[in-house]
Amino acid sequence: MSVRSNALKALRGQQPDYIPFLPRMDLWYNYHKGYGTLPAPYQNASLWDIQRDLGIGVLGFGAWIRGFYRLEYFGGAEVHRRWEGKERIDEIITPYGVLCRRSVLSEELQPADVTPANVEYPFKSPADYDALQYLFEHTRVVENYEEYTTYLTGIGEDGLSLPFTSWVPMHLLMIDYIGYNQFYFELHDHLSRLEQVAAAATAVHMQMVQVAAQSPAQVIEVGGNYDQMMTPPPIFRKYFLPFYKQAVPVLRAAGKVVALHGDGDMGPGLLALMREAGVDVVEALTPQPMTSISVQRAREIWDGQVTLWGGIPAILMTDTYTDEQVEAFLEDLFDAVAPGDRFVLGFGDNVPNTAHLSRILQVVDFYHRHSAYPISPRNRKEP
Repeated sequence: MSVRSNALKALRGQQPDYIPFLPRMDLWYNYHKGYGTLPAPYQNASLWDIQRDLGIGVLGFGAWIRGFYRLEYFGGAEVHRRWEGKERIDEIITPYGVLCRRSVLSEELQPADVTPANVEYPFKSPADYDALQYLFEHTRVVENYEEYTTYLTGIGEDGLSLPFTSWVPMHLLMIDYIGYNQFYFELHDHLSRLEQVAAAATAVHMQMVQVAAQSPAQVIEVGGNYDQMMTPPPIFRKYFLPFYKQAVPVLRAAGKVVALHGDGDMGPGLLALMREAGVDVVEALTPQPMTSISVQRAREIWDGQVTLWGGIPAILMTDTYTDEQVEAFLEDLFDAVAPGDRFVLGFGDNVPNTAHLSRILQVVDFYHRHSAYPISPRNRKEP
């Protein structure tokens, strides 16, 4: 059975033929490709070449792939992006004024093609609500199926594409437009105005969902990066959960697998809300020691209703841990997910640029020795 077909079984809650392994490795790859430090024998290889050579799944991930949609602006709304050295500048032009976002990427990570950190948000004061609302009300989502299909063809049966719609609307305002600190002031000081803008953003995101439903994508990722401190359960329940209740049925009706990006310290409260949101998969789940999440506890909370995709914290791929400690961690992880239903092995969230190829090979070797389904805890027999 192909990697894609087998992975889709696991994501849909069906029994796989073997444990799927679809790791995200683009940070590690792009960093070393950019600096010319890819290890032998992969100096001239693509990331997909490496994953195929290792006998693991190819993963086309999120915002770093050709998407199934693109945004168009009309009625005088425009968005322009430029780079000035290590600084990315987005100008949002509306009849109600020009908003500016500045983001900075460290010089070291520029070759890695990662998301820069916002140092200035478009929203500066309540005077900017009109411009933000105008932007969302004059944004339309159009399909980009031809380009996306070409991308899917490149992956073929060797893995999966995991395209991203967007952050859920209120979270989008937190992350990209207002910033977490100012957002919580606005939540208390100008709630009705904030909710009006969120409603306009919701309309745009639902356009994305409708386009996703008709797209060639088999798995759609909607939102993520939740944290029990920054997006605590009461906030999720009031402002995020209703969007999932609106979007997930549309995608499910179209036969799509619905995922969210689980790279955050969610704690039991948010983990329970993942199940209530109705998603099929929590991808990039990052457990202890990087977060407070226990894989075993997450499995208990989800009770066979949500697929866990991830499980390997990125820090294990660095010199912080020994090979012996990594082996013991992987043993414990496979014990916790046995017999392997609703489980896709992956990294939470990415292989870091400081990882050594030898450590990647160690994980791959463990996987190949223990990938047979079903997993038998503590008494697995190697072939």
